[in-house]
Amino acid sequence: SMILSALVLVDEIRATVPCCLLSFSMVPFATASLGIGAVSWVVPRKVTQVLDNTLYRAYMRLCLFVFENISGVQLKLYGDFQQMMREPESALVLANHQSDVDWAVAVMLAERQGPHGNEAGFRVMVKHVIHFVPLFGWYIFQRGYIYVRRYGEFLSSPVLKQLAWLDSLNEKFWLLIFPEGTRFSYKRKENILASREFCQRKGIPELKNVLCPRVGGLFMALERLETLDAVYDVTIGYGQTRLPKRRGLAPNMFEFCCGGLAGRTLSIHLKRYPAKEMPKSRKELQEWTLKAYGEKDKLLDRFHETGEFPDPVSLNEPSVSIFRTVPPTICFVAALVAPLYVPAVRKAYLYTVASFPLLILWLEIKKCA
Repeated sequence: SMILSALVLVDEIRATVPCCLLSFSMVPFATASLGIGAVSWVVPRKVTQVLDNTLYRAYMRLCLFVFENISGVQLKLYGDFQQMMREPESALVLANHQSDVDWAVAVMLAERQGPHGNEAGFRVMVKHVIHFVPLFGWYIFQRGYIYVRRYGEFLSSPVLKQLAWLDSLNEKFWLLIFPEGTRFSYKRKENILASREFCQRKGIPELKNVLCPRVGGLFMALERLETLDAVYDVTIGYGQTRLPKRRGLAPNMFEFCCGGLAGRTLSIHLKRYPAKEMPKSRKELQEWTLKAYGEKDKLLDRFHETGEFPDPVSLNEPSVSIFRTVPPTICFVAALVAPLYVPAVRKAYLYTVASFPLLILWLEIKKCA
């Protein structure tokens, strides 16, 4: 009985520790970011940009350490990956939305672009409510993430400001967009029913594995991002959804990192479109997106039936090298231990945590969404 209890405890810790590491690391991360913000008043923008890129890349690689190295997931790639991996480019990434792991999947792909990866260029179009998350909500806005309102009055000016800022960076970036607006899950029947009713009203073939997409954010991005090189249409298939009674129930972060080995595979299909070939009018883009999501629905049907997508590129993709992920992980662990021994660090962290109401107020003043 004691041995069994110990095994259960170890398994729970195995799931909890990585997630706590990601969450608590936001305190030293935000402290460093506030420091960079302070010196930005006296040093050139290019210098602070390099510092912030280094800090952000380190955190993204900490995430990869958790979601790739610790999880031991088998990564299977299909489609236009050879072209995507060749060199960094600015891209809109459209992905089906099933889980709170979806963003990490996009980071895995960004890490594989070019010889040095493109994690530092990764951004997401996210729900407005996330700006209330202490420290994290403030940081991602000033990093170029875009807040959009799902309910109430939609304000375009904050979105346009962030898009203009991304376009002015003179760096390659990825902007991840979930056109469905929310997660597809059998636990959220109301979203599936609303999507099907919309399809019926519009005479669109019913979608079984995705929700009906919206194009507002996508249209604004395509219209405003003049430096855009490509659009990546990404379809994600989680191995856990092929287990008995798991279809439509994608894994959460805990399950993805520490779930049973039987379903710990991640299949990703990518189709690349040159940005200059994308539809220009909103109506044409709506038609293009509906067609793309119809194809995505068929791809997921095939995945659930066979466990595969078409056009295989790498069916056992090597995990990201620990030489890339372990050094930043050690740095974050050391930063979390430091306040136990260094009073000045402890005081700095306390000031950072205490500042989060002011940072949220700053977001409100800036009208982030």
